[in-house]
Amino acid sequence: MALLQDPLSESISSLFKTVIYVAETTAEFKPQLEELRATLQRITPIIEETVKLKRELDHSELECKMFIDEVQKAEELIIRCSKVKRDPTKMFLYSRELKNFKIKLVNFFQVGVQAIQIRDIMQTLAVVNDIKSKVDRMYVDSRDSKHRTRLVGSHSGSESVERKKYGWQVPGLQSGIVAFDEPLEKLKAEVVSDIGIDDRLVLVVEAPGGCGKTTLVKMLCHDAEIREKFGENIFYVTVSETPDLMVIVSDLFNPNPSTPRLQFQGKEDAKIKLDNFLNKKASDPMLLVLDDVWSASFIEELFPSKIRGHKILVTSRTAFPTYKTFRFEPLNEEDAKTLFCDSAFTKGGSRPSPTISDHVVNQMVHWCKKHPLTLLVVGRSLNGKNELAWKSMLGKLSQGRLVLDLHKDVLIGLERSFDALDDEFKECFLDLGLFPEDQRIPVSTLLNMWVHLYNHDDDGVDTMDTILELSYRNLVDLMAKGFRNDSGARVNYCDQQFVTQHDLLRELAIYLNNKLPLPQRSRLFIDAPGEDLPASIVKIQEAMQARILSISTGESFSSRWCDMKVPDLEVLILNLMSKTYTLPHFLAANPKLKIVNITNNGLYPTEFSNFDFLGASYNLTRIRLERVDISPAILSLISLQKVSLIMCKIGNTFKNLITKTPNIWPQLVELEIDYCQDLVKFPGTLCNSVHLKKISITNCNEMCGFSEEFGDLINLEMLGLRSCMKLKKLPESIWRLKNLSVFDISDCLSLSGLPEKMGKLGCLRKIYMKGCSGVHELPESVGELSHVRVVCNEEVACKWREYSNVEIDLVEEDPLETLKRILSF
Repeated sequence: MALLQDPLSESISSLFKTVIYVAETTAEFKPQLEELRATLQRITPIIEETVKLKRELDHSELECKMFIDEVQKAEELIIRCSKVKRDPTKMFLYSRELKNFKIKLVNFFQVGVQAIQIRDIMQTLAVVNDIKSKVDRMYVDSRDSKHRTRLVGSHSGSESVERKKYGWQVPGLQSGIVAFDEPLEKLKAEVVSDIGIDDRLVLVVEAPGGCGKTTLVKMLCHDAEIREKFGENIFYVTVSETPDLMVIVSDLFNPNPSTPRLQFQGKEDAKIKLDNFLNKKASDPMLLVLDDVWSASFIEELFPSKIRGHKILVTSRTAFPTYKTFRFEPLNEEDAKTLFCDSAFTKGGSRPSPTISDHVVNQMVHWCKKHPLTLLVVGRSLNGKNELAWKSMLGKLSQGRLVLDLHKDVLIGLERSFDALDDEFKECFLDLGLFPEDQRIPVSTLLNMWVHLYNHDDDGVDTMDTILELSYRNLVDLMAKGFRNDSGARVNYCDQQFVTQHDLLRELAIYLNNKLPLPQRSRLFIDAPGEDLPASIVKIQEAMQARILSISTGESFSSRWCDMKVPDLEVLILNLMSKTYTLPHFLAANPKLKIVNITNNGLYPTEFSNFDFLGASYNLTRIRLERVDISPAILSLISLQKVSLIMCKIGNTFKNLITKTPNIWPQLVELEIDYCQDLVKFPGTLCNSVHLKKISITNCNEMCGFSEEFGDLINLEMLGLRSCMKLKKLPESIWRLKNLSVFDISDCLSLSGLPEKMGKLGCLRKIYMKGCSGVHELPESVGELSHVRVVCNEEVACKWREYSNVEIDLVEEDPLETLKRILSF
């Protein structure tokens, strides 16, 4: 092993000779020494190159002194090894020391020496770049103006040469892409519109991970019409989750990764060079593609100045509200099947033998949720497989196995979006997996949970902000129904809001929740579509640590519960479909239970045989029941602060109670009753709930009156009676509600007038009266109201215009909707 004379090389050479000698003269350490000799032979070229560069650059020999000392110690160790004769203790100790030295040796030459080399090379390059810069400046000064103009011309022959040196290269496009023709045409129309009108137009293509955003924009860049429009001025850069601006701009000026990057003095220098480059190109339309952007601030950082005629196309998993958005919608059934078949079957249309039936193909597409990445991954995994393999895959999916469990590529693609969230947003996203597939989730249900779990405010500001953030990141879909609609009062910002979640994102939430063993999960999701609970739940004997429990059962569920122990349960989400139901008996022993949400997805209200089990939950503060036959046992829950009854059968619950009955819910602050058609009169006993601040009774068509004790609710701030079609008269005692600020009687078609003393409501600030066509005149006392805002249609507005203390907000009424309400009434 011939090495140049150098302290480092001399030490390695001496060690090498010692290793060879000892390996040949002793048998005790022969395997370890042979392995060490092989390692020394492998690093010889690195040592030779290091010595050569050190001499050329005239660097100090002290840089390797520490390692030389280690080499010399190793040589002493090997000499000691040669003297060991059948001593098991020393053989063990020396073997371990030899192993540790080998690790140090490899690490030094893989990291330390190469780092020195890179440093030395970069210093040399710095000198070369300095010389090159001086030569370039001399060259620029000597060029004539004609030659300079020829280089700048965007469509000249020189531009093609320039693009080889400058520019973010547009990636190649694989052949045979299917199922994206329709979104491509829509995106192309958006991109070519308004060129030259806006100073700078940013268009964000947003969709969840794995939906094909990158493929779509690549197709756009290679489209003939787009190339004709933008010519050579199409640039493309991948940004990623943690972008480095200087590296990205350096790639623009030198896209070849095998050559040294252009150096900048700092971020501002990089921005100036980029801005100069873009201004030079500004005479013709330019398309700039930023792929995989995670933050809107990066767009502003990269392009702070206004450049007319540029189109900046951004792909992101997040919607940026300040920019125009192109929503990449999920594939339709036909395109999803086309994409899957193109992946699952060999090119040319031939199928494996035996032929896979269309029925099986359609089932597979269904389980892939029309998600492009999943369709591709699952299709490729089945390509060339026989029918048994296909049926096996279908069996796994139909039995509840997640696509994410079976195909890690899909998981990796989706999990990146989750990893980018802050901790609390992560927790909220995981909570969404607790709700059934293909069901809309009331945001007010999430509010109930998150007020308790994450200290969200009762008005729903924090909860709605969280939902919007998850929506911007395409992790949940906020249904478009009237988020900014001001035609009706709302109990809070979450009232009347619903979200849905793509099935695959729900699977992601379940997958992430299920990483821990069943007893250790803080969220426990139990899905029982058949008669009984899953065997994995039944066999658990130990107590579970879940704070949140979600149970979903089918129509045939037998209500046979196992001996579950969930002592720390705080939130219960129960989704069912049965007409009769027995609550799990373990609820009777859960004093920590705070929140209960029961939703019946069947056709008829569910009747519970043992609703009194919840009576032991003396800390229960919030309950939401949907399509439930309410048991009088609910009246024993004395700690309730919020009660929501949606499409429930409640008439018998309060029937035998008299007005003077002691307060049944002494802590009640908020009451919501919606679509409860057997509610005829407001329960008089609730007039004793002096802490009540918000009452919302909506779409209760049989509701026709109040007792005069209603005026005892002196702390009431919001009263909503929207779409109570048979309500003819309001209680005169309403004038005693001194704190009432919001009053909604929209679409109360039978209401004939307002209380005479309504003007005494000094805190009243907003009245909703759209559709109150039966109110022919207003009481004179409304002139005493402080400045109040009335939201109504034109028919009602004419009655308020004579009052100077009133501001009118007109709401356009949809005649068709009005007709539907009248017909339903």
